[in-house]
Amino acid sequence: MTLFGLVRHGQTDYNRQHLFQGSSDIPLNDTGREQAHQALATATPVAWDAVITSPLARAQETGRIIASDHSLSFEGTDPRLVEIDWGQAEGRSVAEMEARYPGRSFPGREDLHSVVDRACSALDELADARPGQSVLLVAHGTLIRLLISGVTGEHLPSLPNGALSLLEVEDDTWTVHVISGRQIEPISAALPRDHRPRFTLDDDHLTPYVPALTH
Repeated sequence: MTLFGLVRHGQTDYNRQHLFQGSSDIPLNDTGREQAHQALATATPVAWDAVITSPLARAQETGRIIASDHSLSFEGTDPRLVEIDWGQAEGRSVAEMEARYPGRSFPGREDLHSVVDRACSALDELADARPGQSVLLVAHGTLIRLLISGVTGEHLPSLPNGALSLLEVEDDTWTVHVISGRQIEPISAALPRDHRPRFTLDDDHLTPYVPALTH
């Protein structure tokens, strides 16, 4: 069993201005840095073995702040944890682009299935390499929502910057314990490596379908 703490990076100016950010490499602002300092402040204490992040600057800086504050080992980045590429919506107003492209069907947008497949692959590989460990992963809102929704089978609204969720992986069984700092009754799903969850996307509503749930 491997426990993953999934942390959404701190705020950026794109977040504050309600612009699509995705794969754009935007740094934290001062609010985001403070959110990084507070990310574990109210969480149940966990003896984290490592911090690994998306390679994007906002996630790396969040992870390095957390690692420094809590004397944790920062062990680099994994490109599979990068946020979805929103294509032509990158850097544009959320309201404007959603009005222009219903269902967020932006030209050049990365396929949702590609995002969830690479994210699941990263966690599978880390779980294989780090059995019995607790690993803090600093990544991005849509990617984390895909992972959690794939287990719970339910739509998950936008995650606050700096929010921590807990996901346990043991063989093909994935279990969510905490969502955005909120303890829940554990929800488990069988997610074999050849049968990943699939989603539709309507505006900001991620809807999983054909989930293999075992509540």
